[in-house]
Amino acid sequence: MSHQLRDDDVVARLQAGAPGYPAAGPDAERTLATARRALRRRRVRQAFGSVAAVAAMVVGLTAIDPIELPGLDTTVMPGGSDSLPDQGDPPVYPRERMLQDIADLEAEVRPVAEDLALTMYIDEKSGWGRPACRVFTWSRGAFRDRHSECANPDDPELPFDTASAAAFTQVSGAIERSGVDVYRIENGGWGPGMSFHLRDSSWHWNWYYSYIPGTAADAPPEERTQTALGVRRQVHVSGNWWFTVEPDD
Repeated sequence: MSHQLRDDDVVARLQAGAPGYPAAGPDAERTLATARRALRRRRVRQAFGSVAAVAAMVVGLTAIDPIELPGLDTTVMPGGSDSLPDQGDPPVYPRERMLQDIADLEAEVRPVAEDLALTMYIDEKSGWGRPACRVFTWSRGAFRDRHSECANPDDPELPFDTASAAAFTQVSGAIERSGVDVYRIENGGWGPGMSFHLRDSSWHWNWYYSYIPGTAADAPPEERTQTALGVRRQVHVSGNWWFTVEPDD
């Protein structure tokens, strides 16, 4: 029988060398993500009193570049080019930002993904002592970095071959040209259509754009769905494009 560990339990196990946790593979990656969120939440609680005065001062400034607050992750204030969505509850980007993003994704990324018959692209950067991990499924098959921290022995994906590595780089280049910080693309994996997931440091929300062919011309401006974790908010940006924010697990 499984049970939900409290943050303090996760932190204690992590600090003790993570007894009982998987040592490698995607399960370890998910465990590490959970531990990171727990550490951040506890760090925020511990640092809140001392940071409050600093935060009050920072809010009064016009911030363009990332600002590091003591005891917290790098913070990007609204107005910076990489600021996190902060409009409404749950938070989304301003409409002008969403329109610009979908124009860039439409011009640069979606055509490449469709030409390659892409169904899965994941680009996890290295960090916390683990290597970068790539997953790529396209017209030639499914591929994954086979490093022990990127794959389990029984994962079915093949190691990257030359053609698949080149195709992965092609998608990464399109994302870079678009200026939209996408780290994951799925076709049909997160509901209908193709989803473009934004890289972020939030432990509260996930954000992604979706291209859903056949969206009705009279589609509602937004839809809200209650999930077990909270409210999922889907905003109709334009045409077949939507922007979704949902609680992080």
